[in-house]
Amino acid sequence: MSDVLWFNGKWTTTEQPVLPVEDRGLQFGDAIYEVIKFLGGTPAFAREHYDRMERGLGALTIRHGWTWESFRELLRELMDRTSFDDGIIYVQVTRGIAQRKHDAEPEEPVKIVYSRSFKFPDEAKRRNGVAVITRPDLRWGRCDLKTTNLLPNTLGKKEAIAAGADEAIFIDDGFVTEGSISNFFAVEGEAVITHPANEKVLPGVVRDRTISVALRDRVRVDERPILENELFSLDEAFITSTTAGVMPVVSIDGRTVGNGTGGPITLRLQKEFLDLERSQTL
Repeated sequence: MSDVLWFNGKWTTTEQPVLPVEDRGLQFGDAIYEVIKFLGGTPAFAREHYDRMERGLGALTIRHGWTWESFRELLRELMDRTSFDDGIIYVQVTRGIAQRKHDAEPEEPVKIVYSRSFKFPDEAKRRNGVAVITRPDLRWGRCDLKTTNLLPNTLGKKEAIAAGADEAIFIDDGFVTEGSISNFFAVEGEAVITHPANEKVLPGVVRDRTISVALRDRVRVDERPILENELFSLDEAFITSTTAGVMPVVSIDGRTVGNGTGGPITLRLQKEFLDLERSQTL
């Protein structure tokens, strides 16, 4: 199954070299990206991803030239050209191409959109959950912007895999922020707890939808920092991301969370989120 790539208005595939060496996303991480899940050829929460991308590009003062309507039409054409039903859409906008100077301001951005097949967690994985480890949060001060500056994230993820876990959860000055590729939620009693949406965490699309589902079901949601020492007395925990959805956390640093499988609140939110995700239209 071949993927499909749109690069600055031209259609090709990711097998073709298209990125110039002096692109500022490549050399400086001067770029914003998004990952959009699609099921049955339909992107999920595309408008939310677009709005977050536009906010990030605005914060970096990168002009992108899309409107929601033109971006939606591009996604529709991408899906028409894609030969597989389920996967991800990767979107990246860099400041553009210019001589390598810190203060360069190219005339035009570089815009990349492509589809790729992806194996999402199956029912057993969604029920049995994942193991995580904790690591110091070494990221920059604007984690609310989805930039391509991801070195601490990639190192954290690699350390998790090397330790036999699935994800690294970052700790900043004794408080839990989020995961290397996910938002983190704790469950204490009947309350769901997650870090408030500020500059320390990414405002995850699935995070925000999960909070909305919880509030709709009259589940209490506390947006507050979670102390590191709270992690080992939780009733339940879960992470959220575009590719994982709502995923139970069953161990932290080798210590079992709850009964070692997805807890009742987590699995309830997981099911309702899946129903919501599958109902999306573009």
